[in-house]
Amino acid sequence: MRARLYSSRSIVWIAIAGMALVMGAARVSSAGTETITKEAKETLEATKQYTIEQKEAFQRKAQEELAVVQKQINLLRGKGHEVSAAARANLQKSIDELEMKKDAAKHELEQLRAVTDSKWAAMKTNVNSALEDLKSSYQKALSRLP
Repeated sequence: MRARLYSSRSIVWIAIAGMALVMGAARVSSAGTETITKEAKETLEATKQYTIEQKEAFQRKAQEELAVVQKQINLLRGKGHEVSAAARANLQKSIDELEMKKDAAKHELEQLRAVTDSKWAAMKTNVNSALEDLKSSYQKALSRLP
């Protein structure tokens, strides 16, 4: 009987010790989960902020490029007075094409401003493509000048 009593007491103490360990681990686990959750939120917020900064920097750069192209178009217009009538007609055609492409790039940039931060990367490609097309057209217009 005594052997059984000791066995029962031992089992109770083992069970109590086991519960204490589990409860202690739960407290540690809970604190670990809170830390992980906090760090995840901080990382997400930092990522959002980085995305916003990248979007704003890209928009500034694209706007600056559009301003440069506008100055280049104005210079081309000024050269129209220096060339023959036939060259002037070709130049005007090139300038009209540049204006159209500049407006298209400007439209893409305006759309980029309106999209959410999560979708701006896809729109960035469209803006880059429009700007590259515009620059290429400018180079073609320059090559047509006598």
